[in-house]
Amino acid sequence: MKLKPKMDVDTNSLTEKEKSLLKKEIKDAWPEFPTEMKRFIYETKKQKLQSLYMIEAWAKENGHKTIVDLISRRIAHKEAKVAKLKEELGE
Repeated sequence: MKLKPKMDVDTNSLTEKEKSLLKKEIKDAWPEFPTEMKRFIYETKKQKLQSLYMIEAWAKENGHKTIVDLISRRIAHKEAKVAKLKEELGE
C-alpha cells in the first residue's frame, strides 16, 4: 500500500470539524453570493467533473476497478450538483 504524501506542509490545515463548519456556513450564505461568483463556481464544478471523467476513463483502460467503482459514484453525485446549480442559474 502506498502512503499518501503529506500535502499540508507549512499550512494551517482545517480540522474535519472546521471543514464541516465552513461548508455549513457557505451553504447558509449561498443565497447572498453574487450571480457572477455563482457562475464562476458553476464553471469550476464543470471542470472538476471533466477531470473525474478523465480519471474514470484512465482507470477503465488500465484495469483499476476500485477506482472506477468509486469514481462513478462520485461522478453521479457531482453531476446532480452541477445540474442543480445550472438550473438555479438558468443556464
